[in-house]
Amino acid sequence: MKLYLVLSGEHRTLPLSEALAIARAEGVPLKVLVHLDQVLLVDAEPTYLKLLRVRASLIKYAGVLVDVIEVDRGGDAAKIVRAINHLSVRDIVFKRVKEYSPWLSYEDVVSYAKHSLRRSGSGGEVIDVILTEGVAVVGLRRFERDLSSFRARDPQNRPVYRPGTLTSVMSRVLVNLSRVSILRDSVFLDPFCGIGGLLLEACSIGVSSYLGIDINSDYVRGARENLTHYGCIPSVVSGDACSLPIAVGRVDAIGTDPPYGRMTRVSGRSSVKELMKSFLESAGKVLKKNSYMAFAQLKDALSSYEIEDLGFKVIEKHRNWVHGSLTRDIYVVVKS
Repeated sequence: MKLYLVLSGEHRTLPLSEALAIARAEGVPLKVLVHLDQVLLVDAEPTYLKLLRVRASLIKYAGVLVDVIEVDRGGDAAKIVRAINHLSVRDIVFKRVKEYSPWLSYEDVVSYAKHSLRRSGSGGEVIDVILTEGVAVVGLRRFERDLSSFRARDPQNRPVYRPGTLTSVMSRVLVNLSRVSILRDSVFLDPFCGIGGLLLEACSIGVSSYLGIDINSDYVRGARENLTHYGCIPSVVSGDACSLPIAVGRVDAIGTDPPYGRMTRVSGRSSVKELMKSFLESAGKVLKKNSYMAFAQLKDALSSYEIEDLGFKVIEKHRNWVHGSLTRDIYVVVKS
């Protein structure tokens, strides 16, 4: 089935990576047909749409592809309407990515559609028309991201708050990039769980087995309180991420946001760099072979070469500006 995904503009590279990681996590075959600016066209099973509904954070909406139409100032509205005139239409949603095809407007399409489309009530289709890179992507919407559910779990809305905590959207991204499965009995680990942001997202998508570890007992208590508040099992223990109290090869996926920045205390290590090295050595022992880990670090704390020397293969690296002088790298690695 050919599908279209409208990617969030919140980050340049992470939305595409999340879209691919969700399919990989659950073993769903997916072929990328075209990657346009903020739009991805793929060939995938219908199951993939169901997974997006449960898991996606940086995919704004998605659905079944109807047509891709070249727009060139010549009868563009008519071409778009002809592509959908066999459908029962409830609403047409028009989106222009950036400044593409400025000569074509929503009013043009609706004006033409009034004379040729079959309008319907609540039972009709929501049609997306997305202008990007000289084409109009036309499709039947089947999924839309619900930001209100993310806002309900954002740091400021939790019982226990800690400054500098990742948003629920970014926490979900790290969980998805770890390729943890919700269809299999996968074990997800956050070794620097703080007050439980990533664990909340793992719980919210249906991960059956997860564990959070933190060296700070106050954070452990806070994470347990936050998880309990949202109806999640408070599976959090005290421990050192650099000496993980877990059996070798027990973990299927790791997602984590280690401490970094000038205000960070690195718990007995001489620097953030040494902390990251010790953590990766420990993570490599508990993570199963060919399993994935997604983690953030202070920009250039460790190079890709240093990470690979510790027994991982670097799959992706994303640069993420946070604020002021703070920029982090988000890595996706696989245990060699």
